Amino acid sequence: MLILIRVDDRLLHGQVICSWVPFTRADALVVASDEAAGDRLAADIIAACGCEELSVHVKSVSDAALCLPGLSEKRVMLVVGDLRDAMRLYEAGTRFKALNLGNIHHEGGRRITPSIIVNEEDEGIMERFEAMGVDLEIRDVPRSAPISYVSGRK
Repeated sequence: MLILIRVDDRLLHGQVICSWVPFTRADALVVASDEAAGDRLAADIIAACGCEELSVHVKSVSDAALCLPGLSEKRVMLVVGDLRDAMRLYEAGTRFKALNLGNIHHEGGRRITPSIIVNEEDEGIMERFEAMGVDLEIRDVPRSAPISYVSGRK
C-alpha cells in the first residue's frame, strides 16, 4: 500500500529516514530517480540505508511504476526528486490522492517556504495535480504544520 509520496530533491536523507519513515511506519521505501538508478554508487549508497525493518529500492521512474504493484503487501513510502517525476509516475498509472512537498530548490524561483522554491514548470505541474484532485501538502517533517499550496501564477 502506497502510504506517502514525497517530492524531495535530496532524495534520501535524515528527514526521510529519521522522521518520515517512523511517522508513516513504512516498511519499504522506493526512491524513483532516473539519475540515482543510473549511478551504481549512488544507488548502492541509498539502498544501504535499508535494514531488516525497511527495504530500500532505487528504481528509474518507469521501473518504479512497474514495481509498486508488487509491493502492495508493504507500507510503501515513495520519494521522487522533482515534480516532473511525480507527474510521470501518476501518468504511468501510479495513483495517489496526496503529494508531500518536502524539498524543491530552483534558483530564482518563487519561495513558498525555505525548503520550497518553485519555478514556472513546477507551478504548472502543481496546478495540474490540483485539477486532478491531488492534495498538495508542503511539509518538511511530520511535526511541522502542513502548508497548503497557493498558486503564484496569474
